[in-house]
Formats: sequence, structure tokens, C-alpha cells
Amino acid sequence: MIDDKIQEQQEAQQPASPPPLTTKEKLRAFWARIQCSSLLRRHHFRARTRHRMEGFSAILRHIPLARQTGEFLYSLGFTGEYTMIQAWRTTRAAALWLAAAFLAAWHQVAEIAFPGARTVLRELFDPIYLFCRGIRNIWVYGNTVRREKGFWAGIAADIAYLGRGIARYARLVPKMVVYFLPIGALAVLLAVVQLMVGSPYTLAVDVNGVTVGHVANEDVFDSAREDVLQRVNYAGTSSDTQLTIEPTYRLAISSDVLDESQMADAILSAVSDEITEGTALYLDGELTAVCAEGDQLQMYLDGMLDAYKDPNDPDAVVSFNRTVTLEDGLYFTDSFMDYADVVALLSGVRQAQQVYTVQQGDSVSLIATKNNLTTAKLCELNGITPDTAIYPGDELIVTREEAMLEVHITKNVTWTEEIPFTTEKTQSSDYAYGTTHTVQEGENGVRTITAQNVYDTEGNLLSQTITSSEVTKEPVTREIVVGTKLPSGSVAQVGSGTFIWPVPKYTYCSRWYSSSHKGVDINAPAGTPIYASSSGVVSKAGYERAGAGTGYGYSLIINHGNGYSTLYAHCLSLSVSAGQAVRQGQLIGYVGSTGRSTGNHCHFEIRYNGRYLPPQNYFKK
Repeated sequence: MIDDKIQEQQEAQQPASPPPLTTKEKLRAFWARIQCSSLLRRHHFRARTRHRMEGFSAILRHIPLARQTGEFLYSLGFTGEYTMIQAWRTTRAAALWLAAAFLAAWHQVAEIAFPGARTVLRELFDPIYLFCRGIRNIWVYGNTVRREKGFWAGIAADIAYLGRGIARYARLVPKMVVYFLPIGALAVLLAVVQLMVGSPYTLAVDVNGVTVGHVANEDVFDSAREDVLQRVNYAGTSSDTQLTIEPTYRLAISSDVLDESQMADAILSAVSDEITEGTALYLDGELTAVCAEGDQLQMYLDGMLDAYKDPNDPDAVVSFNRTVTLEDGLYFTDSFMDYADVVALLSGVRQAQQVYTVQQGDSVSLIATKNNLTTAKLCELNGITPDTAIYPGDELIVTREEAMLEVHITKNVTWTEEIPFTTEKTQSSDYAYGTTHTVQEGENGVRTITAQNVYDTEGNLLSQTITSSEVTKEPVTREIVVGTKLPSGSVAQVGSGTFIWPVPKYTYCSRWYSSSHKGVDINAPAGTPIYASSSGVVSKAGYERAGAGTGYGYSLIINHGNGYSTLYAHCLSLSVSAGQAVRQGQLIGYVGSTGRSTGNHCHFEIRYNGRYLPPQNYFKK
């Protein structure tokens, strides 16, 4: 029992165990241990680093060269730092001195140039300065009170401070009014300017002392007046009706602005009482008819177009050949037509005067036929007779009937067409002279064309406009190589030029150059081509005397320059004429037997300044 009591007393004397930690307290304890560990690691690292640096410094202190180097570097750094500090201080002092000198000089100049300006500025801006300083003091004082006694106490302190300021500086209120009055006046001025600029300014139009309306500008009224005059001319008013439309303008503010048609109605209302509301029909801007059945007329016009609209071709555009406009307005009562008469007018024909310009080869009867007229009618229109002389450029009046209003159908059509290929010829010495070899066959290209066609109601094409043209396949050029290789001995060097044998492949000569024969006769069948021996200009070409002379038949002479020329005679025919420039190897004629000749051959001569040169001396036999 005694032991149990002793044990109970010992347990009572022991302190009670603490309550378990929460998760938040555990996290804080964990974070504290991490920070403590980090601090310990940094402390140990710094201690080790300091220990190593002290050991390294101790070693360096025992090395004379290191000690001297360190002292030198320290001295150099100290000197450089001190020099920079001194330079900065000197520069700052100089800048301050210059600023003070400038301000002093400015004050002196201002006092001399603007005496009393300082007093005026002080009078002007001291109230503003005091006002701004007072606001700042209120703010600072209020913040101090708010930090010590709370927000509402600070607000009360601000109000009390402001009241004391007003009571203290009440004498400045009249001066402040002087400031606020110009500002207020400026604000009023800006408001007025803004109001006036934003107002809808128009021109008020007065006709015969009566205001007829407002327009945006004078051009609107001028157009309206032209419309009124057109209505007057169309109505054919009697001589008793005199319309004087002399406007006067004045600037006004109004949002009710009239357009041209409305202004025309207003003018008519002001100058005449014989007007009625109706619908006017304009064709190409010209007043054509006026009626009271405007809606019915619109339905008639729409019906004319709808009759030719094709549901299978929604892209086709159906329109009139003339610009048709319907305008509702006021028109003279005498100018109104019955609806039936308007329809008859539109479905009828009109005389269209045209002018025809005489072309080369035209005659009076031919011009009449071209314009579907009789010769008598054409002569009557122009006051001429069928025998009157006409010349290209003359103008004749032709008249034909055409529908007053036609329906045209505009369609976009697309088709393809071939692009012809071109042929390109080149020369090559790999092939015999005069022969041709096709390197690449030509092939036509393809072009896609889109056009806008205009048809009449019977399907006749009236006009066509090309809108686009796109090449979908490029043509392939035909390439041909023409041989220039001559047989051996067919090329000769004569003077500074190169001459070729005029009849390639034929080298047999029945007669060579001699004292009695000034050239060489090259035997070849009739019709064999003859080519220019060298480039030049044909000086003579023709038969006998027109060519090289009597007995030569069809012949020609080519002048090659530098005194050289060549002659070709007894030709069957010639393919060049006098004055024509030819190139070496160009076809100039064909072998024949014209003139004094006993068989088909080409008589060929080479001349130099009128002296004959033996061809056999230059061409190998």
C-alpha cells in the first residue's frame, strides 16, 4: 500500500505530457530545422573558406615578390580611386559654378530687359504656390493623424486644417477669381466652337424671295435647276408662262438637306401652281415621258427584262440598251401622258442620226447600201447627187430606224483556240550545204479565252469584249538545222573575204576562165538553186541589159564592198532584185540557159575594181 502511494505521488510530481502537434506545427518545425541546417552549412563553409584564405595569405606573406606585388596593386588602386574622386568633385564644382553664374547673369538680364517681371510673376503664381503647398500640408497632416488616431480622425483633421487655411488666406480669394475667370471663359469658348463646328451647316436657297429648301452645296442646286429647265422644255409651256429661277444663298444650320430631285420639286412648287405629282421616265438622262402610273410603268419595264431571263443561265445579265431611270416628283400638269401612250412610245422606233466617214474605194451607192438606205435617200439627207465626188475622210449623214428601247443579254463565254508554233532555223557545218534536218517537231499551243458577249433578243451577237486570255499549253517551237558544209574546194579566200561556190554539189565546169572567157561555166540541171557567193548588195538584176548586159540572159551582179563583185548569168529565173541586201549562201536564182547559151549552166565571174579574176586560182579544180 505504501509503495502504491509512493508511486502515485511520484507520478503526480512528474509533469504532464504535452499534447500532440498539429500538421501546421509539424511543417513549421520541419522548416525551422531546414533553415537551421542551412545556416550551419553556410557557417561551416565560410569558416573553412576563411581558414584556407588565411593559410594562403600566410604563405604569400613569406614570399617577397608576392608582398611587393600586393603593395603595388594596392597603391595603384588607391591612387586611381582617389584620382577619379578628385576629378568628379572638380567637375561637379565647375558645373555648379557655371550654373550659378548663368542664373546670376540671367537674373541680371531679366531685371534689365524685363523690370518688374519678378514682382509680376510672384503676384501671379504666389497664390497657386500657396494653394498647392496648402493641399500638400493637408495631406501630410491628415496622414499623421490617421496613423495615430484612425481614418475618421484623419478626415476630421483634414477638414479642420482646410477650414483654418480658408480663414487664414481668405484675402486671396479675389485673386483666385482672376485666375478662374479666364479659364472659365476659355472653357465657354471651346464649348461654343465645338458646338458650331459640329452643327450641320447648309445653304438656304431663296428663289424669287421664297426659301425653297436647304442644300449641301451649290452644285446640288445647279443640277436641280437643270432638271427643272428640262421639265419645262419637255412640257412645252406656253409663252404666258415665264419662269425666272434666280437663286440667292445664305448660310444656315439645318439637318433637313434636299437632294437634286427634291430641290427640283421645291423650285417648281415655288414658281408654278400648275404642277402635279407623277413619275418621269429618263432614257440616257433625257426626260422622255411623264405619267401618273409610276408603279405600273415600273412593272412593265421589269416584265420586259423578266421575259428574257433564263433560269438555266443565272449568270446572264439582262438589261436595256439605254440607261432607264424612273423618278417620282412634281411635273407640269400639261406634260403628263397616258400610260398606254408611254408603252407605245417605248415599244416603237426612233430615228437615230449617224455620221459615216468615207473610206478608200467608197461611192455614194456603196455607202447607201452599207447603211440600209437608198441612194436617193442618202443624197437627200446630204444635199448631194449620185455623181458628186467624195473623198476619203469626208463625212456623210446617214439615218436609220432603231427601237426606242431594246433588251440586251450579256453572257460570259469561254472557248479555246490554238496558238500556232514558230519555226526556228539554225545553221550547222555538220550537214551538207542546202540540206535541212528537223531537230524538234513543232506543236501548237492552247489558249483559253473568256469574253463578254452582248446579244439581242433574237440571239444575234452585237458586241464582244475579251475579259481574259490564259495560255494553258505553251506552243513547242519547231527547230530546223540548215546544213552549210560545202564540198571540198567550194570555199575560197579572195582578198580579205571568203567566197563560196555558187552552185554546191556541182563542180563540173564545161569552160574555165581564159583570155576569151572571163568566168567559169558551172554545169547543172535547169532549176538548180544558185546561192550568193558572199554577202553584199545586188547592184543589177534582170534580163539582158537590165542585168549583167547583152547576151547574159537573166543575170545579176552583187557588190561585196572593198572593190569586189560577182556575176551570175544565164539564169532560168531570179529571186532577188536590184538594191536588195543579200547574205552569203542566200538563194538568188536558178540555173538555166537564157541569153547566148548552148545549155543549162551558171556563168560565174569574180571582179576586183573592174578587173576579172580567174576563179580557178581560188577554187580547186
